[in-house]
Amino acid sequence: MDIYVFNEELNFIGIIDNFNSLRWVRRYHKSGEFELHLSLTYKSLKMLREGYIICKKDDQEAGVISYRQLKQDEKGKETLIIKGNFITSYLRKRIIWGTENLNTSAEIAMMSLVDKNAINPTDENRKIPLVNLAEIENFPQILNKQVSYSNLLDELETISSSSGLGFRILADVQLKELIFDVYKGRDLTANQKINPPAIFANEFENVFEQEYIESTNNFKNAALIAGEGEGFNRQLVTVGEANGLNRYEMFVDARDLQSTINEDGEEITIPADEYRKLLINRGNSKLLEHEKIETFESKINVQGNLKYKVDFDLGDIVTVSNKGWEVTKDTRITEIEEVYEANKTSINVTFGNSIPTLVDRIKQEVR
Repeated sequence: MDIYVFNEELNFIGIIDNFNSLRWVRRYHKSGEFELHLSLTYKSLKMLREGYIICKKDDQEAGVISYRQLKQDEKGKETLIIKGNFITSYLRKRIIWGTENLNTSAEIAMMSLVDKNAINPTDENRKIPLVNLAEIENFPQILNKQVSYSNLLDELETISSSSGLGFRILADVQLKELIFDVYKGRDLTANQKINPPAIFANEFENVFEQEYIESTNNFKNAALIAGEGEGFNRQLVTVGEANGLNRYEMFVDARDLQSTINEDGEEITIPADEYRKLLINRGNSKLLEHEKIETFESKINVQGNLKYKVDFDLGDIVTVSNKGWEVTKDTRITEIEEVYEANKTSINVTFGNSIPTLVDRIKQEVR
C-alpha cells in the first residue's frame, strides 16, 4: 500500500511505498489518529515533516503530522515514528468567538460554527486555509443550546454525540480543498427491512475475537442544573425521572448560559421558557457524557461475509451478537482501527460507546 504525502497547501510531495506498520484509526464522533513506523532515511526524514498531510491511495480521509520520533537500536538500525490526528483536528485550533444561540438542526449548527470560526470569521487571521463546507443534507435532528468561548472541536464532538451525526474534514487533493462534512451512518440492524443487514457473530465466522464491556462506574441519569443568578435567585431545573437505587445524580453548573445575549451589537433577552430549554438541554448533554458503558470490540475477519466499506462502515448501526454470553446489541460502529503490517491487514471495530479516557474525563470536568 502506498502513502501519499502533501504539504499544508495540498501540493504533492511524494510517496511512501515501504514502511513497517501503519495504524489508522477512524472515529465517528471525534477526529481520528494515525501512527506510522518506517526506516529512517534521508528521503523519509525530509518528506515526513511536522504539518505535512498523509493519506492512503483513493482515500479522502487524511492525517496531519504532529509528532516525529527518531530511534536507533543497539544494532544501529534507525527507525522513524510518525504520529498525528486526522485533519479534522485543525478545528481544535479555534474557539467559538463569542456566544452562539443554536436553535436549529444539529447539522446546520455544526456547519454554522465552522463557518463563523474557521471559514468566514470576522477576523481574517482566524481563517483556516482551504476549508469549505459540504452540501447540506437536511438531517432532521434538532438542537437547542447556547455555547460561549469553548473549543470548536470539543463542541462539535458534543453535538455529534448527542445528535447521532458524524463529522469530518475530507481532503480533495485535485481541487486543493478541505471539505467539512456532516454525515449519518446507515441502519444495517437485523430487524430493519430497507438495507441488507450487517450481523457480527461467531456463527457467521466474520469475527475472530470479541470483547464485551458493560460499566456503570461513571453513570449518571439525573441532574440538577443551575443557570444564571445568585443564591435563592439562581435558575434551577432538573432532568431525569429515575428513583431509589436506580437514581444516579449529578450537579451541572450552567452559569455560562445567560438569558441576555449580544447579537450583532444588539442586546437580546431570551424568553423564560426558551432559557429553561437551554438549561434542560445542557443537563441532557451532560448525562450523555455519563451514559452506561456498553461496548463490543471485535477483530474482524476481512475475508468474511461482510466487506469493509461496502457492507459496513464507520457510523453504521449494526447488530452484534455472542450467543454464549447471551448478548445481542443493535449498536453504532463508533471507531474502526486499520492496521497494516508487511502483507497483513487487520480491522478492529468498536461498537457502541467506549470507556472514557483520562483526557475525555478532564474535558467533561472542564466543560
